[in-house]
This record gives sequence, structure tokens and C-alpha cells, in this order.
Amino acid sequence: MNDKRIFSLFMGYGDGFTFPFYQTVALEAEKMGFETIWTQDNITGHAPIPRDIEILDTWSFLSAIAATTSKVRVGSMATPVIRRPAPLLAKAIASIDVISNGRVNVGLGTGDDVHQYEMIGQRFPDSIIERRQILKETIDVMKAMWNEELANYKGDHFQLKDAILSPKPIQKPNPPIYIACNTSKRLMPRIAAQQADALAIMWGHDETVIRVINAFQEEWETAGRPAEDYRALRSAFIVICDHDDEDRARRESDEINDFGYAGHTQTASQAIVPKGSDPDLYIFGTPEKIANELQERVFDLGFNEMMCSFVASKDVEVDTSGFTGWAGRWLGGMRLFAEQIMPLLKN
Repeated sequence: MNDKRIFSLFMGYGDGFTFPFYQTVALEAEKMGFETIWTQDNITGHAPIPRDIEILDTWSFLSAIAATTSKVRVGSMATPVIRRPAPLLAKAIASIDVISNGRVNVGLGTGDDVHQYEMIGQRFPDSIIERRQILKETIDVMKAMWNEELANYKGDHFQLKDAILSPKPIQKPNPPIYIACNTSKRLMPRIAAQQADALAIMWGHDETVIRVINAFQEEWETAGRPAEDYRALRSAFIVICDHDDEDRARRESDEINDFGYAGHTQTASQAIVPKGSDPDLYIFGTPEKIANELQERVFDLGFNEMMCSFVASKDVEVDTSGFTGWAGRWLGGMRLFAEQIMPLLKN
């Protein structure tokens, strides 16, 4: 399989995460060699984060970041396919691909957090079978509109009749599609291998993650996909500190992000894992310890891409460019990762 190592960012949100801050991060990430800037696709805070927390519309935000930068890629991780009609989503993505000169990635998922749909009168299908079917049809519809002059499609959820999309995306045959999943034993890895371009795992115990990534590799080979095109992403929440006490590291990161996570397990997307579910890939410690653990729990397991969110603990000296709170410690953590951790992993 493709063993090229790719490092990307997952943008946080909260106090201090203003658009000027995002611009600073994007421009510096581009210089530091991060490949993609990913962001969530929620319309309110994901419980139990405060619902009224400021969150920019994902695809508007990515368009602005794409216009701000010139090399780094931009993407959603992940857009729920039940939130936006597939033809309109295809149009938005194609437009940003043109604006960015071919730098868009597309992360897709089946959706969660029912409140975000109910509050605007949007139906949330209870059946995961139905949501997966919508996912598969969404991919078919987008590819048809991106590649056909007059697109026609008849499915259970979407219909196209001589549908026109102009301009088409720059990337051919389509912008890379990542399927986001957590614990699916076979079906989501199969969709990723057969219809998409990559798999993204947001959280999960290593035992669970190994089962999912092995299934994806098997499905990739079964589908006859070229080994050099293989891409699998794992998300990591990284706390850079000067000690190896996990409880202390969690307390310190909770104090910095100030979302009141005490007693909960935090995912890399700043959401809370339901009780009884698998925790996220929470990595903490010195740069050397973090690099060693990421090697073992990301690249050695069969991933060739990682998506990072950061906290630099208060006992670690970092350059925050004057940004305060979590925003400043996030930026400082990104800089430390690029300067001290990424080189160890690349080598």
C-alpha cells in the first residue's frame, strides 16, 4: 500500500477562534508543510459543547480559507449527507474546487447529533441503513454532476433529469472523497473502497480501529484499487506537555479549552463520546513520546495520513503570536508539532 506520510490539521472552535486567527493558522500551516486544513461540519455546538458557540458555515469558511491560501488543501471532516441535498452539495464543492484551483477534499459521513436536525425541522432518519443508502446515492449524484454534461439519475432519495453543473471541478475525475466512520466492521470500509477515495477514522480503541482499517485494506484490494492510491486517515488529539501523567494532561487540556469536559472522554472533533463507546486517540507527553506513540498507533497500523488537533500545556513555552486561551495554545501546539514532532515521523 501507499506509505507516503501525510500530516493535516483539524480546526478547533471556541473562544478566540476568530476568522483572523484561522487565517493566521492557514497561512502558517501552508508554510510548515501540512497538506490539508479540515474543519467540522456542524451548525451548532456538538453536545455537550454550548449550542450557541460561534461556528462558521463550513463550506463558506472553506471557500474563504481557499482564497486566503495558495497550496494547502481544504476539506470538511465530515459533512453529513443528510444535511444538504446532494445536487446542491455537488455545486458548492465544485465551486470551491474552482476557487482553490483544485485543492478541495470531501469528507462525508452518515450524520449524528439529532438535535441539529430537529431544531430546523429537518428529518433525521433513525435507520442507519437508510442513512448509508443516502451516503451511497450522494456519492453517485455528485460524481454524475461533476462528470456529465447532462446528468441523469434515479434513486430512492435523489433524482436528476438533464441536470447541469457548470463550472465542473478542476480535479478529475472528482475531488478526493473520504468516508468518515468509527466502528463499522465492514460496510463503511466497503463504501470507502468501492465508491470513494479514502477512509477516515475519527475515534476508537486501537482494537476496534485495527479491525476497521484491516477491513478497508481488504476491500481496497478486492475492488482492484491501485496500491499507490491508497489513503487512510486517523484523527489524533495531541496534548504537548513535559510529563507523562494522563490524568494531569486531561485536566490541563480541559482547563485550556474551557468546555467543561471533566469526567468525559474528548474526541478529536471536540465532541463527547457517549458512555460505553470507544475513546479517541488521545496522545500526550513530550515531543519524543508523542512521535513514538503516533508511529505505533497510526502509521504502524496501516494509516498513511493523520489529522491533528492540538493543545500546548501551560508549562510548555510556545509562540502564540499574541493569541490567548485555547486559540493561542492550539497555535503554539501546531508550531511545536511541525518543528519537533513531524520531522521525527517523517524520518
